[in-house]
Amino acid sequence: MFNSLIIKSRISGTYKVDFITDLNNQLSQINDNKSIFIIDKNVLNLFSESFKLIKSSSRLVIIESGERSKTIEYCQFVIKNLIELHVRKDNKLIAIGGGVTQDIVAFISSILFRGVSWEFFPTTLLAQSDSCIGSKSSINFDSYKNLLGTFNPPKQIYIYNEFLNTLPESEIRSGIGEMLHYFFTDGINLAKEISDQINEIIFDRSRLEYFIKNSLNIKKKVIEIDEFDESIRHIFNYGHTFGHALEAITNYSISHGQSVTLGMDLANYISMKLELLDPHSFKLMHEILQKNLPEFEFTDENIFNYLNALSKDKKNKGDKIGAILSKGPGKVEKRYIENNDWLRETILDYSNFLKAK
Repeated sequence: MFNSLIIKSRISGTYKVDFITDLNNQLSQINDNKSIFIIDKNVLNLFSESFKLIKSSSRLVIIESGERSKTIEYCQFVIKNLIELHVRKDNKLIAIGGGVTQDIVAFISSILFRGVSWEFFPTTLLAQSDSCIGSKSSINFDSYKNLLGTFNPPKQIYIYNEFLNTLPESEIRSGIGEMLHYFFTDGINLAKEISDQINEIIFDRSRLEYFIKNSLNIKKKVIEIDEFDESIRHIFNYGHTFGHALEAITNYSISHGQSVTLGMDLANYISMKLELLDPHSFKLMHEILQKNLPEFEFTDENIFNYLNALSKDKKNKGDKIGAILSKGPGKVEKRYIENNDWLRETILDYSNFLKAK
């Protein structure tokens, strides 16, 4: 399979994903007087030896990861650090970290001097298999997730498999959840393949490269048609409407990818109840998804908060919930659902279905 991937962009022309095996060599090649490194503190500590050259550089900004850093206020803090380093328009920002680092650097680079070049070393499975391509950057505003953002792809992406060996199981499962949502929009074979190997993958991260490449390739085909999320790219919201609301009511204690896993399973259940999805297909898809479901139960106590979180989704139209529903593997479509008693009871029925298994 390929070791590099070219993405066609209406914004930047093209940008490239390279799968690298020598981190030190790659860093030494790009460490010039134009580069300013913005790195997640945890990654810097975990790979202290590899980043020795960067740590000794005066052109370094260390940031905190975590959803709470995805704010205007935190971006202002990072910009102040860049100004203190005498950042100029012809500099390039080198982001090293996961999706939060990506969102912060992509957002800042799009507004600083009306545009500064940036490159990206994604260090989480979710970032490597999904968010590193597609141009989107998003930060949160108050309780609204990903409300502010731009389309701003990096000029270059470097994927280094060894980063994945430091991740806890929860982060691997998060990335698997995100890959599953791409695999199910494409069909069922890759989804079944990764599900069958999930226990082995947790312990042998080298197996992930095959699935990362497939995930990016599926996404590439769609974003090259609809980079600005105006039509067909909407299918990639599959699982996300219901997943984002779960993240919100649990204060992000459930990882994004596992929230999306439950979001897909719930979307499929709702699809079945609306007779869009036949019970046999639901069962096949559920058997795959259940291996990556988080422990969570919808109850009379939390259902109001959940429905309220759903009502704030930016894809909604009026009082209706905008969600991607399924007619089977490889067949998803956007629908608008009434946020009413039927939806409330269906979600509670779904939770009872899980408990009965």
